[in-house]
Amino acid sequence: MPKTLLPQMTASLSVHVPIGTVTLPGRLSLGQNARGVVIIAKGDGDHLYDETNAYIARRLSAAGFATFVVDLLTHDEASEDAETSALRFHQGLLATRLVKTVQWVRAALTFSGLEIGLFASGLCAGAALAAASVSADVRAVVCRGARVDLVVPRLHRVRSEVLLLVGERDTAHMDASRGAYWLLPDTADLEIVPDAGHLLDDRDALDVVAAKAERWFGRTLTHAAVSGDLEIAHEVAGVR
Repeated sequence: MPKTLLPQMTASLSVHVPIGTVTLPGRLSLGQNARGVVIIAKGDGDHLYDETNAYIARRLSAAGFATFVVDLLTHDEASEDAETSALRFHQGLLATRLVKTVQWVRAALTFSGLEIGLFASGLCAGAALAAASVSADVRAVVCRGARVDLVVPRLHRVRSEVLLLVGERDTAHMDASRGAYWLLPDTADLEIVPDAGHLLDDRDALDVVAAKAERWFGRTLTHAAVSGDLEIAHEVAGVR
């Protein structure tokens, strides 16, 4: 993992999002005068993305965004999925929970002046695109190595500004990503990360991903900054 030194956040704490009969674990990070809020979604029972998502969150936080890293599966579900890999392919479940998470962020965090972006990888990135096809609150999406093949019927309904990041050596998903690009709105972009594989998680590729995400969200989440601090964070329902 990259060891870039980054500023400390004003507040970083664990929260739990109520979704029907379950609660989803997440970590909210707030700084002063946030430029927007980025939900970084994880949706499988594998811890492969944990460190890379944490790094992306720190980079976005340092760039002035509030971040909310959320696992779309409960602890028990994640343990089951680590054994069976079944739930990570349940795009309807993941997308629905992500939409409800967006609604919770909008309502519970009272960031009325901030726009919301999504960052997700692999299978969860497909779910993020599906969520963006039904949620008007999602302003922008950045996908790292998205499994777009699973959500093709939803892509023409996406109205968010989407950045697809694909590794140059990811030949298995390159054609699907190029096809998805043409189904998305004219504001979408597809960028190939040189000498990177599907996960884009080596040191150089991850730095490229972080920099491109910073620029994309910086351009698309344009509403005026709103102050966020520890007092605001403690007002959030479900803070643990």
